[in-house]
Amino acid sequence: MAAVILEAELSRDQADRLAGLMHEGRATRPDGVVSAALVYEDGVGTLIACWADRGVLDHYLATTDVPRGVELMRKVGAEPSLRVVELLELG
Repeated sequence: MAAVILEAELSRDQADRLAGLMHEGRATRPDGVVSAALVYEDGVGTLIACWADRGVLDHYLATTDVPRGVELMRKVGAEPSLRVVELLELG
């Protein structure tokens, strides 16, 4: 398993709008996304997308122009950093 972690400075209004976009888009998440969460603390929004399979994630990232989470953050006016990490457990 793997996770994509996107971080950007966000106002509370931007974070609330991003949460709404995530909720609206839940049914059309990319194949392989098991779960996604948005954490907001001290003006920083962290979107974490958990993927069931690292290979599926790598293929998605190699074949998409703009990853979905980046697209959503850009819609609220933020430019996130992106990193991929190994996910050891998801309960």
